[in-house]
Amino acid sequence: MKKSALKAVSLCLCGTLVIGCGGVHALASGNEASVRPVPVSAAAPVQAPPPSAKEETVYVLASADGTVEKVIVSDWLKNAGGSASLADDARLDGVENVKGSESFTLSGDTRVWDAQGNDIYTRGTTEQDLPVSMTVRYTLDGKAISPEELAGKSGRVAIRFDYDNHAYQLMDVGGKQEKIYVPFAVLTGVVLEQDVFRNVEVSSGRIYHDGDRTAVIGMAFPGLQEDLNVDPERLEIPDYVEITADVTGFALGTTFTVAVSDLFGQLDTEKLNGTDDLNESLDQLTDAMDQLMDGADQLHEGLNTLLEKSGELVSGIDKLSEGAAALTAGADALETGVSQLREGSEALSLGLETLNENSEALNAGAEQVFQGLLASAGEQLKKAGVPLPAELTAENYGQILDGVLASLPEAASGPVVQLKASLDSYNQFYQGLQSYTAGVAQASAGAGSLTDGASRLCDGASQLRSGTAELHGGIMTLKNSAPALVDGVEQLRDGSRELADGLDELNREGIEKLVNAVDGDLEGFVERLRATADVSRGYQSFSGIAPETEGQVKFLYRTASVEAEK
Repeated sequence: MKKSALKAVSLCLCGTLVIGCGGVHALASGNEASVRPVPVSAAAPVQAPPPSAKEETVYVLASADGTVEKVIVSDWLKNAGGSASLADDARLDGVENVKGSESFTLSGDTRVWDAQGNDIYTRGTTEQDLPVSMTVRYTLDGKAISPEELAGKSGRVAIRFDYDNHAYQLMDVGGKQEKIYVPFAVLTGVVLEQDVFRNVEVSSGRIYHDGDRTAVIGMAFPGLQEDLNVDPERLEIPDYVEITADVTGFALGTTFTVAVSDLFGQLDTEKLNGTDDLNESLDQLTDAMDQLMDGADQLHEGLNTLLEKSGELVSGIDKLSEGAAALTAGADALETGVSQLREGSEALSLGLETLNENSEALNAGAEQVFQGLLASAGEQLKKAGVPLPAELTAENYGQILDGVLASLPEAASGPVVQLKASLDSYNQFYQGLQSYTAGVAQASAGAGSLTDGASRLCDGASQLRSGTAELHGGIMTLKNSAPALVDGVEQLRDGSRELADGLDELNREGIEKLVNAVDGDLEGFVERLRATADVSRGYQSFSGIAPETEGQVKFLYRTASVEAEK
């Protein structure tokens, strides 16, 4: 239980490193999300089995201020059993098969696909409210301004992405019914031209510089602060992303945002059955660290005095013997504390491993978007009567479009130039995302090394405990060798100071932060964590999902670019 709880805390505190995709049953947006399948008409019962799994991607096309203009839902119905037909409960308009010729019939509100043993890939639209709404606000030199008014202007600009979580479920927490929001993780990516944007900062995220452009990736977790009831003055979980920069001639390309809901869905909450031993472990570790720091300080001071008064060494040996006995007791406490530290490092390693595993889903989603943009670009050029020598790919689109531009008169090249610029913008974001996920992989590898080091430290602590007992027994033997001890005492003094300083830093930056973040209410924290994980596992689909189907859903938001009039 301790390992699982510490892993949960680690994931909470390191949440800005995570993006995943997974799921469960659909929760409605609005005042309350409820777990329920879409009803099937009793007059026309469905005989077809559901898909084994459903992967859903929701594409949100929005204006520059975040106003939703169109929502497109792409569903992948996985036919693992090779069934002749599949039943799907998606509440969508204009549903079409985008990769095959299989058709469907309606049975009440359910579509029954003539699957013929195949997977089904569909696309449709909807006007239902999104579980997470996004608003983009702009300021120029501290004053609010619309994106249209901001185009072409210069000054200190702030672009703020606010995310409002509307999907929640009423859960029993501590005997009371409380709102627990679906724990969405939101990542927003923006590519900025360095001749326009300088001194770029982001409130919660990372910045990558690549030649003439800057890629900014920000992360937020709307509703998670409320879910976990963490004191924002001690640990603030971001629910917005704000990008600030000095701007000359403001222009902004398309922005992309990914929202996923299974950050906490992968936690093993079955083992979170109580908090008594977690409380005890944290208290013991904190006490052990305090005692050890006090002992290290006292040891340093004693050794320093011993060195200065070597003439009184013999009489001081007796006091040193008493100190050695106290050191033995401290070594016992150290061994206990280090053992718990090892468990915590193992939990952290597992948490980072989970994040690394989710990177694949994030990369796959970004690649899917890129492929969709390339396909759309190809269709646009085809409709415009512009022949292409080959299908556009991430590797060849630049060369192909450059060739197209070279064959077109300058007066007719404008749309192609804009199309290429849009693809270049997303490509920059895509490359930055690859760098981010690679960094997560490196962090995961480093955490493994930390775990190994903690294991070795635990072994060393055990040896130290045995050694201090022997030290105490040998102190009296040193009485006859006091003069030869002086040089060694000097070295030991210096080492004890480093030990005290290191332990103080570990206590200050580690244990205290962990305890303070949950305000000492570990039992309540565990209960809310369990409820959050349950709600996370309960959100599997946006459009609707058939019973007994495992679902995954991610949301991809794209805002329109902002350009100055020429």
